[in-house]
Amino acid sequence: MPAFGIISTTISTNSNKPIFGYIGMVNWPTLINNYVKPLYMLGTSNILNTRNNKYFSENFKDITMSNQQVNKFILFIKEITLFIYFIFYNLRDYTRGIFQSERLRYSPIFYKSTRRSFNNAVPVNKVFKRNYSIDNRLHKLDPNWVTGFVDAEGCFSTIIEVSEDLKRKVRVSFEINLHEKDEQILVSIKSFFGVGQVYNRSDKKISIYRVTNVNYIKDNIIPHFIEYPLMSKKALDFLLWSKVIEIILNKEHLSEEGFLKVLSYYAYINTGVSKKVQKYYPNIIPADKPDTFLPETLHPQWVSGFVAGDGGFSIYIRSAKDYVISEKVSCRFHIAQHIRDLELMKLFIKFFDCGSVGVRSNKATPRCDFYVQDFFLIVEKILPHFDTYPLLNLKQQDYLCFKECVSIIKSKTHLTREGLNKIKSLNLEMNSNRLK
Repeated sequence: MPAFGIISTTISTNSNKPIFGYIGMVNWPTLINNYVKPLYMLGTSNILNTRNNKYFSENFKDITMSNQQVNKFILFIKEITLFIYFIFYNLRDYTRGIFQSERLRYSPIFYKSTRRSFNNAVPVNKVFKRNYSIDNRLHKLDPNWVTGFVDAEGCFSTIIEVSEDLKRKVRVSFEINLHEKDEQILVSIKSFFGVGQVYNRSDKKISIYRVTNVNYIKDNIIPHFIEYPLMSKKALDFLLWSKVIEIILNKEHLSEEGFLKVLSYYAYINTGVSKKVQKYYPNIIPADKPDTFLPETLHPQWVSGFVAGDGGFSIYIRSAKDYVISEKVSCRFHIAQHIRDLELMKLFIKFFDCGSVGVRSNKATPRCDFYVQDFFLIVEKILPHFDTYPLLNLKQQDYLCFKECVSIIKSKTHLTREGLNKIKSLNLEMNSNRLK
């Protein structure tokens, strides 16, 4: 068969194994069913669902647009060419160890992880693109949105383990923990970075996106936050954490001097030194804190990402004897943070051109809040922003309910029993009620 000769030449030229050694590796029934038959059907059909792959999409498009203009022989040649390219790429990737039989079940389009109890088909081209994941064409998330969301929900973790015989271990991770109902945004973030895994802890009703491989962190995570810097005080954690990554990559943490250097950075990251580590190393000398700076203005995508994590849209219904239906409705948009980010909260006033910042010092952990509760300002300043820059995660549903409530109030329908009941119904779908 002529096509087989072309395939043999192509593969032999690009590999060190004889062609017949690779032919047995191909899942021929799946390949023929998923590719040869659809390609043959192109001769009589103008509709085709293509993969998210530049090469195949362009060729499919070419075939689909040409099948009414060229004879069947030309169409057949194009089909065979596409078929040959698929075989070449399939076998090439097999030689690189991408489709390891003990780990993956695969077909020409998708791979499925056998390490989990559920099937999670992922396009093969996303696996190949792992090292180029910062390419925005592969996902819908804006990089500034991602940074804003990580400012709110992310964690740059360093874990020090010390045993009784003073054996030491240093582990690092970048992770985001959310309610399990918000897992989809973690899948999108994983796709954005192209590395890491999303885990589900059904016992705790949480989903976790985590990256622990230091090379992935070096190549994918750190470059992103250098190009799109964090705005909150979490930037300090990131900078110190990056120093720890550098020490690990250079294997300096294996020496006493290098380990003590790790401890000096560890002392300032997140909650600081654990009691167990302090027991064995009571005289840790903290490293100098790097300087962090706030910009003059906030990026709108960063704002939406940050609000998706730490913002809130609330509807309050209170008794009011002077109202016809004896109940009053009010709206509030707010963002809560630790007091150390007070200056950041003040930037929201400048960004939205409205609102106030308050401090809650009566809490065990001092907090500060940016909030807007003037109805006119919510309509004129807050809603237009989130209509343009959506929240993207589960909180977007809260925003839509909030917006509908605002619309009811604006039309004065909330002054009727029917309108008030509608607001009460929407309120039961928002915030913590949505997570039940």
